[in-house]
Amino acid sequence: MVDNFRIQGERWDSWAPFYDEDVKNQDVSTCVSALADLAGGGTALELGVGNGRIALPLAAKGIPVIGIDASGEMLRQLKGRAQGLPVVGHCADMANFDLGRQFSLVYTVASSFFLLPTQEMQVACFASAARHLADGGTFVIEAAMPLSSGLAGPREQMIVREISEDHLKFSAFLHDPVAQTVKAQEVRFGGPPQEWRMLPNTMRYVFPAELDLMARLVGLKPAYRVADWSGSRLKAASTHQVSAYTRQAQ
Repeated sequence: MVDNFRIQGERWDSWAPFYDEDVKNQDVSTCVSALADLAGGGTALELGVGNGRIALPLAAKGIPVIGIDASGEMLRQLKGRAQGLPVVGHCADMANFDLGRQFSLVYTVASSFFLLPTQEMQVACFASAARHLADGGTFVIEAAMPLSSGLAGPREQMIVREISEDHLKFSAFLHDPVAQTVKAQEVRFGGPPQEWRMLPNTMRYVFPAELDLMARLVGLKPAYRVADWSGSRLKAASTHQVSAYTRQAQ
């Protein structure tokens, strides 16, 4: 079996020094406000917490956050940035984890769920999340819509991200529609200081109907699905989805 936990830890350890630069233009305020409302004053659990891009502003709103991640380096950054906020990180596998407690909200954002590269691991993540949901709690997944986002695009594609006089940044993708996987490689040349780096990743995308089936397999039921954290209606052209699940009635 693929040791995804170790592989992801190594990949995101190497990515950690550059992560803030990659996400610096992303506004998380709407996401954080929506998650705070869903937590309802309880404690939240973030799967794939990273260096706290979502967890820290959520904690600043008064919501205690426990986060798990595969990357020790990301968690080190998180700890250094907490500055007294109620945020605690644990190095754990988001497919199989046991924190010995339950939460009013379990969530994962930015297609982090897709970093589990097999259906088996993704179902295991749903099962772990379900075990950690308190009565009335919600499990929320934010992820790309595979087709309209371009994730499940042509079998091979290359996208230029940045270009200037002194640097070039591009991403290459190899799509396997049978396995529903996309192997990606981000490459950067040049820039001040001169540098060269490669940041690999592998994702298994999931369509909404498959997410719902995974939920039902572990005793959860769909609560709602929208296109973004503002609650916009999901349409065929929507590039992202926010899917929420609660416990099925016994």
